[in-house]
Amino acid sequence: MKNSINILLCFMAFFSLTLVNAQESENTDNKYVFNHGPYLQGTTDTGTYVYFTTSSKGFSYVELRKQGSENVQKYCAYNDGLIEAYNTMNTIEITGLTPNTSYEYRLVSKEITKFQPYTLAYGDSIASGWYHFKTVDNRAKKSAFVVVNDMHDNSEKYKKLLSHVPLKDADAVFLNGDIMTYFYKPEQPFTSFIDVSVDEFATEKPFIITRGNHETRGPLARRLKEYVLRPDGKYYGLYMYGETAVLVLDSGEDKYDHHREYYGITAFDQYREEQAEWLKKVVLTDEFVNARKRIVIIHIPPFGGHPVNVDTTKPPRPGAHSLSEVNRLFMPVLNNSNIDIMFSGHTHRHALIETGEYDNTFPIVINDNKSILWVESTPRKIHVKIFNEEGEMMLNRSF
Repeated sequence: MKNSINILLCFMAFFSLTLVNAQESENTDNKYVFNHGPYLQGTTDTGTYVYFTTSSKGFSYVELRKQGSENVQKYCAYNDGLIEAYNTMNTIEITGLTPNTSYEYRLVSKEITKFQPYTLAYGDSIASGWYHFKTVDNRAKKSAFVVVNDMHDNSEKYKKLLSHVPLKDADAVFLNGDIMTYFYKPEQPFTSFIDVSVDEFATEKPFIITRGNHETRGPLARRLKEYVLRPDGKYYGLYMYGETAVLVLDSGEDKYDHHREYYGITAFDQYREEQAEWLKKVVLTDEFVNARKRIVIIHIPPFGGHPVNVDTTKPPRPGAHSLSEVNRLFMPVLNNSNIDIMFSGHTHRHALIETGEYDNTFPIVINDNKSILWVESTPRKIHVKIFNEEGEMMLNRSF
């Protein structure tokens, strides 16, 4: 996580560095612009994170004001005594906000054209227009979410599906795994899902990545954390939206670690064991216990809509290993934690597993790779609608 500091240090950093005539610039060919973002991550009742990129290296910060106010504060990223600069990817934390309050923000940046030990040259200065967002209402009785999965780099399908749900009414969008097929190009998260998210909603509302087995593949898989927020440095976590608790779990790879496809560089069995210990603790916290509704979002379900080999004395077929492990490690905890519903994907086909159909004390909705879920949570019920690419409603049910 990157820390942030506000107006004084940002002001000092921007104006107190040694300036050299811009004619000494080493990069004057391209116009300096914001080329990706902004997009919000981890919005809570008291803060959010603003992510964005610039076309070349610079020093950037965010200006923030309450909607209708002229009092502007400045926030920039700060780590270990150094204000972040001479970078293109920016993650700026906004803190100290008021719950259920509307804010406006904009991006400000100045290109750094030369950076030497005692010499720094600035180039172009740029500022975005004003965007707005609202902090979470920690007393809200009703919450709404979007859940989509298995897009496999198809940004056009993702955009089309988003058009079928009322994004303006959503608190967050959950990208429930396999949004990418495998991660091999630095621009891929932007072209796959971030740029579309920015165009459709992410300047105002956050998206949350639930990592799928395909996001763990490719030479850049270990860099995904640079593009998305991970609470406490993990891809799993607890998200609170008023009286609704959303547990995001990371099911990991779908085959056992010694499978030949992984070449001995995965440890997802150990990772799921560690996650299970965290899960045992988080379901006992006051915020989870006192929630009126409890939702689980996980890419790989504990059951595939058909019997799964959960006999740990026998090696499961490769594709079933993760289902077995999710069942063995997570389900005993979840079955005793008053969960209202689970949402999964992975199988590329719809399935509705009713309560008690297997060893489950709550219903499980498995979405296919061609549909989007609209979820409304109230103290009385959780209502789920599923729309396909043509906007046809595939499910309309209260749980």
